[in-house]
Amino acid sequence: GSKTRVVAPFDPRREARLKRGRLIHALLQYLPELPVAERAAAGEAFLARDKTLTKAGRTEMLQAAEGILNDPALAELFIPGGRAEAAVIGTSRLLPSGMIINGRVDRLIVTPGKVLVVDFKTDQPAPDRVEDVAETYVAQMAAYWAVLAEAYPGREIGAVLCWTDGPRMMRIPDAMLSESLNNALSAI
Repeated sequence: GSKTRVVAPFDPRREARLKRGRLIHALLQYLPELPVAERAAAGEAFLARDKTLTKAGRTEMLQAAEGILNDPALAELFIPGGRAEAAVIGTSRLLPSGMIINGRVDRLIVTPGKVLVVDFKTDQPAPDRVEDVAETYVAQMAAYWAVLAEAYPGREIGAVLCWTDGPRMMRIPDAMLSESLNNALSAI
């Protein structure tokens, strides 16, 4: 007989949350490149292009993005020289030979002493503790961490998740990244 396919109903709340996340994410890529004095007007103009957003919705999203950009605890994520949507491609002696990582990160900050790789999470609130971060997120950051450690020997490499719902920045400890790599490799 014919199989009945069950389709999950469209959840407008989830859609709205995902859309909010995408728009805040776009603001976080685009606004740091502008002088601070121009950010609010540029953000407003960007959001105004989407006619489905209410004025209150646009204001809330812009405030969320500005809250992240202006948070002293997150300042180092937006220093000049940071690159949005940066490619991370390479190998590492921490990975099996012949394995090439090819990915795109939300932000990459390279200074003479340090490299920070940043991934923005816009889809849900931050977990309470770094130990509760989803293993898939940790494994992905661990792969980037390994490649960047190879590319920038002698520099401190930091892997940071930034939840826009908060905002909350969480640096993943090196020991956790290392353990995640080992677990992933033993599963291969």
